[in-house]
Amino acid sequence: MSHVYVLTNQHQQFLSKGNDWIDGREHTKLFRTEHKDVAINQMFEANTRDVSLRIELLECKLDTKRQPLVPEDALSEAPLVADDEANVDPNPETAPASDQATEAAEPAADAAAELESSAPPSEPVAGQA
Repeated sequence: MSHVYVLTNQHQQFLSKGNDWIDGREHTKLFRTEHKDVAINQMFEANTRDVSLRIELLECKLDTKRQPLVPEDALSEAPLVADDEANVDPNPETAPASDQATEAAEPAADAAAELESSAPPSEPVAGQA
């Protein structure tokens, strides 16, 4: 077969073999199938995980290594950053100190403690004796 089907969403991301959304520049990691019905089934499965996605089938030709050739206009302008790279702060001086994070959580803890210590309602709730 001279083509395969890949799945893309409205953010110009492509479904990977691991069911993650990637930028599509690494052709070896893309989910692909020669069968349109398999691609449609995968599209429905991916859409049930996230109903806000608008997933489309994209028919791609194969290169000499039998990898999909994704058209340049289907790729996003900027590559996606991996999750482990996205969580790294490039400027560690801007990261909050551990004391600051604790102080920010204190108002929420105070509010929770206040709710727990509040007096029960003065009138019994229906069904209670």
